[in-house]
Amino acid sequence: MTHPDGAFLELQAALAGEYSLQRELGRGGMGIVYLARDVQLDRDVAIKVLPPHLGTAESRERFLREARTAAGLSHPHIVPIHRVGEARGFVFFVMSYVEGETLGERLRTRGPLAPAEATRVLREVAWALAYAHGRGIVHRDVKPDNILLEGGTGRALVTDFGIAHGGAHAGPGTEPGRIMGTAHFMSPEQAASETVDGRSDLYALGVVGYLAVSGRLPFEAPSLPALLVRQATEEPPSVLRVAPGLPPALGAAIDRCLVRDPDGRFRDGEALAAALAPTTDARPALPPTLRAWLAARNPLLVPYLGWSAGFTALALGNAYANATGNPGSHWYDVAMLTVAASLPLFPTVGFHLNQARRQFRAGHSLADLRTALEVARRERAETDAIALEPQETRSHRVLRVATVAAALWLAATFVLVVEGTLHENRVSFLWFLVPLLTTMLLGAISNALDVSFVPSAIRNWWQTGLRDRLWNGRVGEWLARRLGAPERSGAVGATAFRATEVALGVAAGELFAALPQPYRDQLAGLPATIASLEARAAEARAELDLVGALAPSGSRDADMLGARRQMAASHLSQSVAALEGIRLDLLRLHADASDLAPLTTLLDAARSIGEDAGRLADARREVDAATIRRPLGPGRIPTPG
Repeated sequence: MTHPDGAFLELQAALAGEYSLQRELGRGGMGIVYLARDVQLDRDVAIKVLPPHLGTAESRERFLREARTAAGLSHPHIVPIHRVGEARGFVFFVMSYVEGETLGERLRTRGPLAPAEATRVLREVAWALAYAHGRGIVHRDVKPDNILLEGGTGRALVTDFGIAHGGAHAGPGTEPGRIMGTAHFMSPEQAASETVDGRSDLYALGVVGYLAVSGRLPFEAPSLPALLVRQATEEPPSVLRVAPGLPPALGAAIDRCLVRDPDGRFRDGEALAAALAPTTDARPALPPTLRAWLAARNPLLVPYLGWSAGFTALALGNAYANATGNPGSHWYDVAMLTVAASLPLFPTVGFHLNQARRQFRAGHSLADLRTALEVARRERAETDAIALEPQETRSHRVLRVATVAAALWLAATFVLVVEGTLHENRVSFLWFLVPLLTTMLLGAISNALDVSFVPSAIRNWWQTGLRDRLWNGRVGEWLARRLGAPERSGAVGATAFRATEVALGVAAGELFAALPQPYRDQLAGLPATIASLEARAAEARAELDLVGALAPSGSRDADMLGARRQMAASHLSQSVAALEGIRLDLLRLHADASDLAPLTTLLDAARSIGEDAGRLADARREVDAATIRRPLGPGRIPTPG
């Protein structure tokens, strides 16, 4: 420290012989932290001292309470306290020196954390908070600057229990009307000076996570009162909307921490840490070759669409003219214009055939392409679920109706002009300009606010695209054979991205196709049984994902979801085991090509498994439907069917 202030010199004089002060590390509302050397133990320590201007009896008591509170905590992710003392009027405590930086410094200097790093930091802090909460201690000031990141290891440690409340050394609670904490990270109940528990710290940790992965805070406002009002009355936007590409589990955990009602948050830090645990059945990503195939876009798609749109408009105009008896148009004109509008379909199909042929030459099979399309469909559905508002606002509905009305007004004006009812020489130009400008203005506002005009069913059908419909049908199978698609995947790592049941189903299907025709005739029901087992396994896997995301807050919900998890795991295990048995017996059949009895017996058992799983799934859906219909008690989570 080049220019030490008076407090530094006085403190050094008071601690001479025990600690050698080196420099100031930082300061906050409740203390100044110095780096010092423990003379006897010859190690670096951090000393937090109460600033002289805060030397009132109340502040000294609060400062000592922090020290006593933190000194009673011993956890790998909480900075340990070694000593609490007074010397020459200074109140101080000595804690371990963590060489590194605070999370706040890390975010300010290098921006948001990678999802994996953010998940680890949040889990470690959640463990620390769970430990403190288990001893009746609520931190009440969880924020990035109170989370230390150890250099080298990256380990997260919680520090600064300056306004913590609870424990054996707890003093009086928050004074009525007095807000304790940092505004942007306070829970609504803490901001309202209400009684808080560990779930308030989890809210603050959710804000920390939100900032750590997106670089933004969930709420911003020009003043403190406005900020507190927003926190108390609004739900924050999902972190998945401001940080696209975030793992769904991480995004869901952060969003749940930020629920306004404490009952809707995780019940404790252990539950939050469990929700952030890495999944054991995470599937590998698609191979780069298939990712490139999915991302390929026809470079002439926009001109083709313009061509088709133009000729479609002409065809509709001629059809209207024919319907109204206009002598200048004939039905064969409509037919020719319709054919012209459909011409771009042929080069578009050719583009997709050429793209698929490249994948077949690289060793991918048609099954690989279909699996890649299914993965893309699921990812698209997740993205749409994030992008769409959970419930459309009234203003959006009004704006959509107004925009559609303006468009109909413009269309009616156009029809009247075509019919000759309106003519620019006989009416004011405003008759044409007003509906045009109104439609353009309302359309621009709707576009900016992301107002949806296309029904979800039509949008989903359109987004599947020509490629999906081409390769998922019988025509795709015929074309794949003509393009030389291999029966089995030959690309390196081509099947690694598949779920186990899909990989087994594909293998069994390939083995079945290679059997002599007499055997295929005797086992004609095998492909349907394989498909049924794959579907049951996929449904069970989806059920496990759903149950894992719900993470209930009440014991009653925990019991119900635990039973669902066990049932889904059993269905998945039985279905995969049946598929594995079919594959092995097909391999044996190829080896000796003689005895069909074991395989026939296994098929009967597989059909039984499929039927039992189907009945149990139907029963579960009926229970879920009944659960949704009956009134839900506090903290209950409605489960979708």
